[in-house]
Amino acid sequence: MAKSMLKHNPKLRVEDAVKALTFLIGATGALAAARYTGLVYSLGFFSLFLLSMLFEYQRRFLIPRWLLTLATVVFVGVSFMRMSLQNFVQPAVEALLILLAIKFLEEKKFRDYMQIYVLSIFLLAGSALLSLDILFLAYLLVLLFLLAAAMVLLTYYTEDRAMELRLSTLQTIVLKSLWIPLASIPLAALLFVVLPRTINPMFNILNLGGGASTGFSSTVGLGQISAIQEDATVIMRVGMEKVDDELLYWRGIVLDHFDGRQWDSTGRQQAPENYPPALAGRRVAQTIYLDPYGNRYLFALDKPLSIQARNVRKFGDLTFTLAAAFTRKLRYEALSVLSDTLPEKDIDRNRYLQVPETGMEKMRGLAHSLAIGNTKEEKAAAILHFLKNGEYKYSLTKLPVSSAPLDDFLFQHKYGNCEYFASAMAVLLRLSGIPARLVGGYRGGFYNEAGGYYMIPEQNAHVWVEAYFGSRGWVRLDPTPAAQGTYSSPAGKGPLFRLRLFFDAIDYYWNAAVINYDFEKQFSLISKLSESVREVRFKVSFDRGLASKFLPALLGAGALWLALYALRRARKPVEEKLLAAFLGKMKQRGYVKPRSQGLEEFVVLVKEDGLREQARHFVEQFEGYYYRDRRLTRDEARRLRKMVRELEKN
Repeated sequence: MAKSMLKHNPKLRVEDAVKALTFLIGATGALAAARYTGLVYSLGFFSLFLLSMLFEYQRRFLIPRWLLTLATVVFVGVSFMRMSLQNFVQPAVEALLILLAIKFLEEKKFRDYMQIYVLSIFLLAGSALLSLDILFLAYLLVLLFLLAAAMVLLTYYTEDRAMELRLSTLQTIVLKSLWIPLASIPLAALLFVVLPRTINPMFNILNLGGGASTGFSSTVGLGQISAIQEDATVIMRVGMEKVDDELLYWRGIVLDHFDGRQWDSTGRQQAPENYPPALAGRRVAQTIYLDPYGNRYLFALDKPLSIQARNVRKFGDLTFTLAAAFTRKLRYEALSVLSDTLPEKDIDRNRYLQVPETGMEKMRGLAHSLAIGNTKEEKAAAILHFLKNGEYKYSLTKLPVSSAPLDDFLFQHKYGNCEYFASAMAVLLRLSGIPARLVGGYRGGFYNEAGGYYMIPEQNAHVWVEAYFGSRGWVRLDPTPAAQGTYSSPAGKGPLFRLRLFFDAIDYYWNAAVINYDFEKQFSLISKLSESVREVRFKVSFDRGLASKFLPALLGAGALWLALYALRRARKPVEEKLLAAFLGKMKQRGYVKPRSQGLEEFVVLVKEDGLREQARHFVEQFEGYYYRDRRLTRDEARRLRKMVRELEKN
């Protein structure tokens, strides 16, 4: 019986267990970093890694230690020469990767195991400097658990490297060692929330973001966007309420000069913060996470009134740029109005009627035949119908690229992508005496219900037209047939796409809650918790004896209420809270505002003179702050809250 039990519970050398865990630790650190290193370095590491496993299996280490040390010194010197201020992290990570591989080739003692663990940790830290995505968390957790088990077994190894433990005993030791990182997770989470942090993290200068993808530039050539439209990589995620698919135009660049092959932007001027002064329509707030794409233009839902970001510049065509191209994921707030019209009184007509001096003969004839109707709107409608509902087809392949691409598109091939449709319409409008320009950005997006945000891939890159109709201003016109209903509906995408949306939601929450957790969010969280505690202290009273009797239930219910309260308040902007509080007080006095009624119209109907005057004063102050297109300051919010409280006293 005893022999049978021993047979089913074999022994294992502690040294072998330490070696196995060490190889797993090294592989975890290398995999975390290999995503950002060159192919040569990744292949070099894993080749040496496999060779070291062969050495361990044969218990023969064929390369002398002095030669490995010399190789280490030489490689460190070469890596140091490759470093620069613009490219510091990647060469350092690549050097660490090869140093780790060289370390595995040596015969290992206690010091060597420790050095491998340190190098693996440095590799994980280096990968975080290049991209702190959700995979970093997975690698970090795996590495923490492996390191905890390895360090415990390493203490047995230092006592007796030939020690043997029964497999069941070894499993017990490893499982109990996992409690070490598990116990540290709550403390780490608490420190993450409360430790002071700066607006600009200390190591941001090293975080180069791992390079930028290909995207819009300051010019758009015919056929250029087709390369972007074949890329399924997500360019941005936008946290906002769901809106009608037909309104999903993400504005980025505006182009006004056409040389026959390429559109460019000329003569842009910076606009004041309050421009445009009056733009009617539903306002939509957005939180945008934009991946680096090699340029400085920022995108927002058409028409963007304001964008809150560092060093942002606003132009008269409602485009926004940074001072330079950004190289890491960017988070910013935007406020837009849902409208297909941008009012503007005076424009430079010559600028928006410009066409190439030569090569326009065929298009002039076509424009003359299409420009039927008495008004400019009727002429534009005829051109739009001709392109969108005629014999022209949408295509991303074999696009007409020649010295006269628009002629080839209109009169010969009759297929193309959005640049061809939009360029043809803009030029035909100009030849008909209607000022026009191109707008570049993205169209549509997939709404992730789990995360409450739009996911916009590169392949949704799009170009459309804005035509100028005098008193109406600039009006959006989209002649591309593919713009109809093919951009945002996830229907028919299948289970794999739904699985992608699920994992993308996890990545979105990671970026929102961890990557972009800064001093502002920290201060806001502490303020909300403090406010909640004060309200509980002053508004809730109860009998002490009853409380002591039901203390556990009261504490549990109170903790749940605080969590739900903080979550509810965190999801609403302060402007919405103030307006809801005001309308709630007015409802208590018997006045309910219809949804279609403006605030000023609402307060005029109040019968009591004193209450009407107080309500009118609140509305004037609120609108004066709100229509500056920025968030309320703490003092402004406090004044408005006081005015709402004063309504109770009459």
